[in-house]
Amino acid sequence: MKFSWKIFFITFLIIITSFGVGGFLLINTVFTNTLNNRIDSAKKNNNYITTALSVYADNNQPTYGNLEYLRVSAIGFAKQIAGNSDSKIKIGSINELSFSAENEFAHGMSVNSRKSRIVTENKKYYIQTISKIQLVTASCYIETVDDITSVYSDRDMYCTIYQFILIGVALFASILLVIFSKLLTRPLVKLKDASKEVAEGNFNMRVKESHGITSSTEITELSQSFNTMADYVEDYIEQLKLATQNRDNFIADFTHELKTPLTSVIDYADMLRSYEMEPEQRRECADLIYKEGSRLEALSLNLLNLIVLKNDEIKAVNIRTDIIADDIKKSVLFILKKYGVKLKLNVEKAEVNAEPSLLKTLLYNLIDNACKASESGKPVTLTGYVDSDRYRFCVTDSGCGIAEDDLAKITEPFYMVDKSRSRSMGGAGLGLSICNEIAKLHGSTLEIVSEVGKGTDISFTVSLADNSTESEGFEDEEI
Repeated sequence: MKFSWKIFFITFLIIITSFGVGGFLLINTVFTNTLNNRIDSAKKNNNYITTALSVYADNNQPTYGNLEYLRVSAIGFAKQIAGNSDSKIKIGSINELSFSAENEFAHGMSVNSRKSRIVTENKKYYIQTISKIQLVTASCYIETVDDITSVYSDRDMYCTIYQFILIGVALFASILLVIFSKLLTRPLVKLKDASKEVAEGNFNMRVKESHGITSSTEITELSQSFNTMADYVEDYIEQLKLATQNRDNFIADFTHELKTPLTSVIDYADMLRSYEMEPEQRRECADLIYKEGSRLEALSLNLLNLIVLKNDEIKAVNIRTDIIADDIKKSVLFILKKYGVKLKLNVEKAEVNAEPSLLKTLLYNLIDNACKASESGKPVTLTGYVDSDRYRFCVTDSGCGIAEDDLAKITEPFYMVDKSRSRSMGGAGLGLSICNEIAKLHGSTLEIVSEVGKGTDISFTVSLADNSTESEGFEDEEI
């Protein structure tokens, strides 16, 4: 059942039940009050007649010696007292009372007592009131009977009228409830339609005021939550698409990177197996197989490092930046001589919180990349300084630079700006990816600023140690 119909039926039942029960309670209350008033009036009338007759009998008893004559005179006096009243009056023995078939009602009454009841006869209702008094030397009963059929007739008439009123109210309320339930649930219907479109793949779907969401309360909050959810779903789907694309690119690049050295190893191994060669030629083939095998080994190790870093947690310790600079200086001596590049150090003394081996690996790889990008004789600079509440390391070269289109992709696995040059130097496009993962483990990312033909500046930050004092200057050093 639709929500709008649930609202309709529940509200309709509440209104009709409340209106119906309330109305019939009101009619019954009026009927009960009217009936009680008539009963009280009948009792008072009976009491008045009884009292008057008692006084009349006491005053006239000496005058009339004949008891029967006195009784007849009392009856006439009682009728005069009743006057134009609708009450029917009887004075006599118990057998002379009305509704004689039920005269057990009067049995057991004591003198000067009174009883009343409601009696039904021939679809009419009466109030029978009986009093018992002592008249001269004998007791007798005084009965008054009042017709109250009109009270019951009025009640039935009011109930009938109210039934028609209730039917009219039900019809009118049902029309209003259908309209209001449709208006109230229309925003929910729009939300349902929007969610259905999102489920079918239309992730650009959003709920707007033009779609029927005009309320400023819970419906508005619900629509805003829906839009927030849709934004999140759309972003998540885009991330999944990007992740899938990156995975496919990763597999393609990895396969390509494996293919070249494997092809070389297979070809040269086949030559050694199939042909008789001079010792010098055999040595050249073996050397090429060794180099390509070493490249495959480096590729495997770098790929393993990249996978491990994405699922690793570091154990950071406090370490001084001057110690890091000294270790880096010793580590890069070989690559500096290999590429004919000089390294300038300008590192402020401070204490940082980092994982020492990973931090040194990160700086080593950045310096290695800077040396590969620089011409012989050009300097590479390692700078370190306190930047707000963190410590920033920066590696700068004046080499070939990186195009703006390549900057956003440079940290992706296997991405190389100049593939031929990178492969000739033994690279596979994993160095900056590993560096970026190490930076992420330290709560940062690589920030790359580059201009083609002028050089590249790559920086990242690490946390300062809690007990770190103000930084001290570190003199420029060149090696």
